[in-house]
Amino acid sequence: MLRRLFFLALAAFSVVAAACSGGGSEIEPADSYDSLKAALEAAGMQVDNQGENNFLFSGLFSVSGIELTASGEQILAFEFATPEEASEQAALVSEDGYGIGLKYVNWIATPQFFKNGKMIVVYDGSQSLVTSTLIAAMGEQFAGESPDGA
Repeated sequence: MLRRLFFLALAAFSVVAAACSGGGSEIEPADSYDSLKAALEAAGMQVDNQGENNFLFSGLFSVSGIELTASGEQILAFEFATPEEASEQAALVSEDGYGIGLKYVNWIATPQFFKNGKMIVVYDGSQSLVTSTLIAAMGEQFAGESPDGA
């Protein structure tokens, strides 16, 4: 039993150390698809499955956006023509993140909305590394729920 607790503590420490190390690179602000991908990779995440968002979430905003998978976590990114357009679109999002204009989205987990410059990023999950990386790259959430429910 003591041995199992030791290995669990060691694994938890390794995860925290990896998250704090940020993959050895500093996370730069993200205001485009490319800079968002770079920020996620700088945090040590493998980013793949970039593709235009043509299905479930394509009608959320005035642009289609793309879907990214960062270490298994889905992130939706929307790049607008101008920061003003991004701000106008962000204003449509309800405080809890479930309403966008006249649309209602039944998210799977806890929606978190971030905006920086001409980008809006939505993360519907609770992995702390993804959330902390998005905060570092995009700034604090402007809508949605905290992963811890606060």
